[in-house]
Amino acid sequence: MKHLYLTYFCMVLFLLTACTEDHSFSLDEKRQIIVVHNLLSLKIESDSSHTDEGHLFLIMKENPYDTKEFDTIRLQGQSTGLSINKGDSSGYKKTQLINLLPNRKYTIVHSGMGGRVRIQEYFWTDSTGNLRVDPTRKRKVGYREVVGTDDWGT
Repeated sequence: MKHLYLTYFCMVLFLLTACTEDHSFSLDEKRQIIVVHNLLSLKIESDSSHTDEGHLFLIMKENPYDTKEFDTIRLQGQSTGLSINKGDSSGYKKTQLINLLPNRKYTIVHSGMGGRVRIQEYFWTDSTGNLRVDPTRKRKVGYREVVGTDDWGT
């Protein structure tokens, strides 16, 4: 019986430790870079309601077996080791640069594997296209909705 309890304990311990992987990301506004921990899939999407103005960027590692702890995505210049696809009304195209439009709101979603598998944050671009953190919106972890009182309806 002790052997059975020990087996269950080890299984639960293993499951708990497997769910603690860090999938967070952060924006360095001054250097215009996004640092992503354990990158699997990062999506940057414009909030534009006009299909000809809306666009999104889907960013993944070129080598999915790369085990770097974090990746750096440059918003003003080329990022190495990453596959960047830009989607717009005409479809998806591979690109080297992430060109964000000025005076827009953007949603960035990092999807991963493990515990906190989906992190969503809100940003805006100034008149020069530099990305800034939206202080009126809260970060969403997982699929849990955070209720607020802003123009985006959450």
